Amino acid sequence: MAVGILAVGLLLVATMFPAAIYMTTVASERTMAAIVADEAFAKIQIYEVNGITTPSTDPCSSCTDWGDEMGTKIAESEFSYPPVDPCGGSSQYYWSALYRKTNNNPADNEYQITVFVARKMNPSLTYKDNTRNPVNWPVPIEIGIAAGSKDSPTMDIDGGDENLVNPSATIVDNETGKLYTVVKRGDGGDNVVTLDRNLESDISDIWLIPPSESGGKNAGVEVYQRIIKF
Repeated sequence: MAVGILAVGLLLVATMFPAAIYMTTVASERTMAAIVADEAFAKIQIYEVNGITTPSTDPCSSCTDWGDEMGTKIAESEFSYPPVDPCGGSSQYYWSALYRKTNNNPADNEYQITVFVARKMNPSLTYKDNTRNPVNWPVPIEIGIAAGSKDSPTMDIDGGDENLVNPSATIVDNETGKLYTVVKRGDGGDNVVTLDRNLESDISDIWLIPPSESGGKNAGVEVYQRIIKF
C-alpha cells in the first residue's frame, strides 16, 4: 500500500515537469519579446526620417509595412535581435512593424505602430512574405478574408490561406489596427476561424506572422502597439 501511494505521488509530481518547462519557456519568450519590442520602437523613432515621410490624410487608411517602406535604407540585421552581420551569424528573434495614421490632420504626425516579435525556431526554416515568396525570417503578411462581420467571433478565410491562420496567432485588422487572437479553426469548415472576442467592426483584410513553410510551431511570439508622434 505504501509503495502504491508513493508511486501515485511520484507520478503526479512527474506530470508537473512538462507543464513547468512549458510555462518557463513561455515566460522567457515573452520577457525577451518585450525587450525586442522596446528596441524596435526606439529604432522606428530613430529612422522615421527615412521612412514615414508622407502622412496619410485618411484616419482609416490601411496598415503599411514599415520594413517595405524603409526598403534598403537600413541593414536587414537591424530587424534581428541581437543585431548581427547577416553574412556571419544568425539570430533567433526578429521584429517587423506596421503603421497607420490615427487622425485626418495632415499637420499631426501621430501614428499607431504595431510591432510583431517572432522567433525563428531553426536556421534552415523559410517563411512567406507579403507576395508569398520565401524569405529567411518571419514577417507579417496581409491576408484577404471572405467574411468577418461586426459582433461575430468567427471569420471565413478565403483564397487558400486558411492554413496560415492557426490557433494562438495574433491578427491585426488592416483597417482599424485592432488586435485579435485565433483560438480555434475548423468549426463550420476548415476555412472558419474563431477569435478570442467578437469583432468590433466588419473586417476584410488581416495581418499576421505565418508559420514556416514546412509547418510546425507558430513563429509569432507577441504583438505590441504604441501611439507615437513623430
